[in-house]
Amino acid sequence: MNTNLRYPMVAFTLLILAILACGNGEEAEKVGEVGDTAPEATVALEVFQVGDVVKKGDQQITLNSATVEGGILTANFTIENQGTDRVIISTLDFSARDDEGTNLDTAYFDCAQGIGGEIPPGDKAKGNVCFSGASLPAKVYYEAELFGSDVVFEITE
Repeated sequence: MNTNLRYPMVAFTLLILAILACGNGEEAEKVGEVGDTAPEATVALEVFQVGDVVKKGDQQITLNSATVEGGILTANFTIENQGTDRVIISTLDFSARDDEGTNLDTAYFDCAQGIGGEIPPGDKAKGNVCFSGASLPAKVYYEAELFGSDVVFEITE
């Protein structure tokens, strides 16, 4: 490597490492102890219900129905592609948690008519996503866009 370029590259690398080591400057703050009531949430989570039609980017998402039988939560979704590019969806785009925040396991083998695949522009897909160890209330999260915020559906009955 040319020695004329080596020194600026080393300096640039050290600068990046120094910036990363500094963090974002926020201090940690104790807000309670185990067993205390939870403090008020500072950011409100927008939560939708069964039957709501939600637009996120170029997708329109509807939770058609949700049931829990034998500890298996089955959520039936319709996803419409309203954009000009194809959309690929997978059961991996979905997750669920119980009322206490515990992650539920995806029930790949206990789920008939699973949702997934490619949705061409102007088309839609309908199918189920299932989770084991479920009880109500629970929340199902759909990541409509990579690195985007989730669309959250709360299932109460």
